Amino acid sequence: MKKTILWFLCLNLVLILDAQETRTVNNGNLILEDIPIIPQSIKDDLSKFQNVRSAGFRGFNHDNGIFITTRFGNVSQLHSVESPGATRQQVTFFQEPIGSISTNPNNSSIAFTMDKGGTENAQIYLLDTDNGESKLLTDGSSRNGGPLWSNGGDMIAFQSTRRNGRSNDIWLMSVENPDKAKILLKSSDGSWWGASDWAKDDSKVLVQNYISVANSKAYIIDLKSKQKKLVLGNENESSVNAALAFDKNDQGLFFITDRFAEYNQLAYKNLNTEEIIVISKDISWDVDGFAINEKGDRAAFVVNENGYSSLYLLNPQTFKYKKVKSIPIGLIGGMEFNRNNKSLGLTINTFQSPSDAHVLDLKSNPLGYGSLTRWTFSEVGGLDTSKFVEPKLIHYPSFDSRKIPAFIYANKTEEPQPVIIYIHGGPEGQSRPRFSSTFQLWIKNLNAAVITPNVRGSEGYGKEYLSLDNGFNRENSVKDIGALLDWIETQPSLDSERVAVYGGSYGGTWSLQVQFIIVID
Repeated sequence: MKKTILWFLCLNLVLILDAQETRTVNNGNLILEDIPIIPQSIKDDLSKFQNVRSAGFRGFNHDNGIFITTRFGNVSQLHSVESPGATRQQVTFFQEPIGSISTNPNNSSIAFTMDKGGTENAQIYLLDTDNGESKLLTDGSSRNGGPLWSNGGDMIAFQSTRRNGRSNDIWLMSVENPDKAKILLKSSDGSWWGASDWAKDDSKVLVQNYISVANSKAYIIDLKSKQKKLVLGNENESSVNAALAFDKNDQGLFFITDRFAEYNQLAYKNLNTEEIIVISKDISWDVDGFAINEKGDRAAFVVNENGYSSLYLLNPQTFKYKKVKSIPIGLIGGMEFNRNNKSLGLTINTFQSPSDAHVLDLKSNPLGYGSLTRWTFSEVGGLDTSKFVEPKLIHYPSFDSRKIPAFIYANKTEEPQPVIIYIHGGPEGQSRPRFSSTFQLWIKNLNAAVITPNVRGSEGYGKEYLSLDNGFNRENSVKDIGALLDWIETQPSLDSERVAVYGGSYGGTWSLQVQFIIVID
């Protein structure tokens, strides 16, 4: 009897378990089965960190206001701002995000890129900012990019694969007759070419051939003869030669190169004498940004100093420069001079504020500057960013005694805190002290420290460091993560028993590699 009752109870238990339905949710992107329901309180808290906006500076308009891109819906669109802190006026209203933009030097029109559905087959459009109307300039199917206006404002140089769907050729088109666009340069499959600048009389185009992070060359193409002349780099050896711009008289070129030092330096080449002047020879860090005004009598450049951005003003005639000391500690990008030569627009990102547009007032002297004004104040989801943890630069020893740079975000605590190691993509990427609501979420809600190492092979630390993970040395960068784990063990404030490794793309691959090596050890 007892056996019968026990069998009956077991049978009923099996039937009950079998009758329970599997909890399935389809959110449109994923089908989730038996995933616990996330409490609303967690969703609400997470939403604060996920709904952070930014406003990248994209240029000046003809009314001395600025253009920015920011997201109010699902994707970033172009907006205008007429004065510091003024309401953002939306200019474009597309379902897809705006890509690169190029403002016409002579009127209010803008050329911009946009793809559909993430296909990366971007098209070039012409936007009339006065009435908001836009029209397609390219063929609608090939991949296009890098639109660059001529000084006359009637022609655009751009990249396109329309010839065969593979080759990244350089084309020229008239905005009045875009259907009659013509090839300026036919490229071989797999190569990258792009237009960098027009000569002042629009008779020549300076073009860039990017081969790798350690090898690039530049040419000048005469539009009348169609002749292509190598002006930067060497066909038989590798070096960085990033073409920037012609000088005011088309007698020389500004460019970035690593030919004469360990780092990428700002240089100038006289096209008549072939003489090269290294402008930033006294700065032992990479130059990674440059802007010059339309007249060619003012310029600015940005230096990546151990991950932090520094801004310098440059006199293009004397090659003298001066550091701007009023810039917040963080990252700088997207520079452009106003047509009135009285201001420099730029994007600034700090650990406490997402990317926002700023304008630096300029004096009559090319090296003189006044106040820096923040024009946009992007919403941060109700977060109190004054409580965000500031990243600190550290250097830890690796297996071969080489010092590896890293940034650590950590609270001061009495108890050891868990650690999340974030590995950047690339491999030639670089982790920098930027705004990251994700890092701050981990710090606040998980009470974790975040460390972002720049293992060997990262850019920003010279060409030798960049090459240290080439070929069979690739695994040495994984050993750098292993050395970081050893360093964590020596830190009383960090819990070496609770360490997670996280990354995407190259960083994702290395996260798995680190796990594998730990298992082997």
